[in-house]
Amino acid sequence: MTRTLLHLTWDSPDNPWCGGGGAFRDYRILERLTGWEREVWSGSHTNGSKAPIGIARSDFGFRRFSEFVSRRTWGPVASRALRRKLSDRSIVVSHSVSPWAPVWETLRHQDRILNVIHHVAGEEILCRLGPFGPSSLCYEQRTIAEGRFFSLSNRATAAKVREVNPHARIELIPIGFDPPSFAPPASREGRPHDTIVFLGRLDHRMKGLDRLFAAFGKVASFNERARLVVAGRADRSMDSWICNELSKHPARDRIEIVPNPTDERKYQVLDEGDIFCVPSRFEGWCIAAVEAQSRGLPVVATRTDGLQDSVSDCCTGMLVSNSESDAVDALVASLQSLLADRHLRSTMGAAAIAWANRFTWDAATRSTETFLDEIRQTLV
Repeated sequence: MTRTLLHLTWDSPDNPWCGGGGAFRDYRILERLTGWEREVWSGSHTNGSKAPIGIARSDFGFRRFSEFVSRRTWGPVASRALRRKLSDRSIVVSHSVSPWAPVWETLRHQDRILNVIHHVAGEEILCRLGPFGPSSLCYEQRTIAEGRFFSLSNRATAAKVREVNPHARIELIPIGFDPPSFAPPASREGRPHDTIVFLGRLDHRMKGLDRLFAAFGKVASFNERARLVVAGRADRSMDSWICNELSKHPARDRIEIVPNPTDERKYQVLDEGDIFCVPSRFEGWCIAAVEAQSRGLPVVATRTDGLQDSVSDCCTGMLVSNSESDAVDALVASLQSLLADRHLRSTMGAAAIAWANRFTWDAATRSTETFLDEIRQTLV
């Protein structure tokens, strides 16, 4: 019997507005599920689209006006198509759930949908979506309460799902990463600077770049060797925000921005760094933190859902408070502790390499395929 899989996700790695780690994860696993007949439905984005290798892709929604319009139109259009598609009872669906782009039709088919969730947005939805917030929050809450099957990347999210849906079938499936072919630096001794690195989407709210710049301002005031390199995907709005934020920064001459780095440049930035810093307000996993650890960098990060699993606290890094009142000072204290102790950085960096090598795409794919087969068997 043919195994047929339809994957739903508004986001995709080529999405210029977002292109998050969840979308990257989707494509890496889909490409490896070679025993399945696969199709992916994504949202419409401004730069056209690229399908995962060997997989059909269809885009839904309107991309002409803005990210917001694309997100809000994706759900209704995809819902209509899904209603027709699922008349075939043999199709299994995996769905990267997003309250920012709800597909309401999925709630009618929870007996055959694997809900992929990395973090629960909760009340943040109301803050960010204004009048559209209540319906999106309702969608997230109903998915969690009514879903039957869940693939989750971290324990904190699993606990939130179990609290409201104790009978759900939940599988924890960590996200992998793509290691380069060359080894990390054998030593970081003798460098003229102590470099703090951030790598990720340049989103000042979710990724906490405002926290990072504030924390570095304090670190730089009493550590003349400290430097900061910020690398990641940027768009015009973020370019403008960063330019404005840095125009008044007291240590502007010690901050380097690397927009849209290639994979080669990304690993060059990591290998030239001494500490990796992730001040995010929300993280479902953080592939970049695992990539940094694979290069021997200790991590200083906020205690968000995903980072509690992707970083081993006090072993490969330091996790600090994620509260708005405490985060900046907590980041400063941990960064200073590592900057002042080269031996501790080296010890944590060595442990980080071993830790990161546990997270592979092949392992994530095997777990996902087993789960999908389990769901398929319930449809026979």
